[in-house]
Amino acid sequence: IGALIGKLLVTIGLFEANINADVFHGWAMQDLLPKLPLHSIVVMDNATFHKRLDTRDAIHNAGHTLEYLPAYSPDLNPIEHKWAQAKALRRQQNQTVDTLFKSYAF
Repeated sequence: IGALIGKLLVTIGLFEANINADVFHGWAMQDLLPKLPLHSIVVMDNATFHKRLDTRDAIHNAGHTLEYLPAYSPDLNPIEHKWAQAKALRRQQNQTVDTLFKSYAF
């Protein structure tokens, strides 16, 4: 899981499990929200785990605006391009995900 501000990945959570609403909520509370500048606009795709009510409420209560991308619009989602870049580097350099993210600042 990750978050972009501009072109910089500001937070990355690496998990060896499927992401669900509980995992995403924990990451958002512990990692994302503390790193967001005041009054940020948080843009997410329509993954079900992004829409949990207490996660949405926490984002709003922290003073941020939450927006969702239109369905089936990965081209509008800048972080998808970062993930594609990371996957290509991982294949080219035959690195683990941990090593890749420790070695590069995307």
